[in-house]
Amino acid sequence: MKKVQLKLMLVTTLMALLVALVIGSVQAQSDVTLVLWHAKQDAEGAALLAIIDAFEAANPGIKVEQVYNPSGTIQDSFIAAAGAGEGPDMIIWANDAVGQWQPSGIIAPITDMIDDDLRSQVSETGWGTFTYEGDVWGIPFSAKTLAFFYNKAFVPDAPETWAEVIEISAELAREGVTGLAFQNGFFHSAGFLFSLGGALMNDDGTAAFEPGTPGFDAMVAYLQFHQDMYNLAQDPASGIVIDGSSPNPGFQTGTVAMVYDGIWNLAQFESDLGPDLGVSIMPALDNGEVPALFAQSEGFYANAKLANDEAKMAAFIEWGRFVTSVEGQTIAATQGGLLPINPAVQVENPNLQVFSEQFTLGTPFPNRPEMSAFWGPMGDAIAAVSDGGEDPADAAEAAYELIAASIASIQGN
Repeated sequence: MKKVQLKLMLVTTLMALLVALVIGSVQAQSDVTLVLWHAKQDAEGAALLAIIDAFEAANPGIKVEQVYNPSGTIQDSFIAAAGAGEGPDMIIWANDAVGQWQPSGIIAPITDMIDDDLRSQVSETGWGTFTYEGDVWGIPFSAKTLAFFYNKAFVPDAPETWAEVIEISAELAREGVTGLAFQNGFFHSAGFLFSLGGALMNDDGTAAFEPGTPGFDAMVAYLQFHQDMYNLAQDPASGIVIDGSSPNPGFQTGTVAMVYDGIWNLAQFESDLGPDLGVSIMPALDNGEVPALFAQSEGFYANAKLANDEAKMAAFIEWGRFVTSVEGQTIAATQGGLLPINPAVQVENPNLQVFSEQFTLGTPFPNRPEMSAFWGPMGDAIAAVSDGGEDPADAAEAAYELIAASIASIQGN
C-alpha cells in the first residue's frame, strides 16, 4: 500500500513539474521584447525611462529594451541597420523622416492596426504629421508648434485679432516701445498662407499654387500680407519691426512687446519675463481664421521587419496605446516638459496648454521629400515683395516655376 502511495506521489510530482514547465514555456513564448533606439537625454530621457517602467508594469508580457544612440548618428545608424533587415524594433524620431524612410522600405505602415480607441488618443493634426501616401507610419508622441507671446507690462490682455496687434503696436510706438517684432521667415509665417486658403503641396507632392488656380490666389494674398507688414515696418510710428531673431533679444529684455515663436523658446521667455509673460493662440486674421502654424511632432516608428512578426507588431501597438494615453502623456509632460499630442491631457503649466491648443489648430509639417524644394524659392519670394518691392503675383509665379521644376527633379529621381 505504501509503495502504491509513493508511486502516486511521484507521478503527481512529475506531472506538476511537467505542467509547470509547459506553463513556463508558454509564458516565455508569450513574452515579447521590443528594442527601442532613442537620443533622449536629461529631463526627456528621464521621462522616457519612467514611461517604460509604467508601461512594463501595466503590460507584464512586454519588455522594452532602450538603447541610447546620439542624435548626430541615430538616423544614419537606423537607415543602415534597418536597410539590412536588422536594427531596433522601434525608433523615436521627428515626423519629417517619413518622406525619406518610407520610400526606402525601412519602416512599417500601421494604418490597419490603429483602432478607434487608439486613434481617439491623438489629435487629427498629430496623426496627420505621420501620414504619407495615404498610410500612417508612426505613433505620435510629443508636439511642437509656434504661438503668440506678449509682455503683460505693455499688453495686459492677449490681442484677439491681427488688426488689434497692429493697433496696439502703433499705440506703444508713441510711448517709445516697439510693439511687434514680425517673424518674416517662411517657416515661421507659413501658417498665414494656410489660413488664407493656401497650401504647399497636392496629394501627389506637386506644388499646389499653379497660376490660374485658387491656390495661386492664396499665395498672392500671402505674399501681399508680407509686403504689407514690411511696408508698415518702414514707418517708425507703426511700432512694427521685421526681425527674424529667435529668441528675440528685444522681447527678452523688455523693449519689444509682442512676438510669435516656437515652444522651444518658451522656457527661456518664462525665465526672462517671469509673471509678465503672456502666451496665447495666434490672433485671427481679417477673415476670422487663426493662422494655422506648422505643427510638428516626434514619435515611434516600427522597423519594417516587424511586418513579419505578428507578436512584436501587436506589442508595438500596445506601446503606442500607452505612450499616447493620458497616463503616458502626463508623464511626458510633467517629467519631460513635452507638449502632449493627446487633447484630453491637461498640463499644469498654462503656457504649455496654450501651445497644445495651437497645435490642434495647426497644419501638419509636410513629411514629403518634395518639401525641400520650397525653402529657397519661398525665402526669395518673401524678400522680393519686401525690400525688393516686387508685385506679389510676379513673385508667386516665379516661385512656382522654380518649385515645380525642383519637384519634378525630385520625383524623377
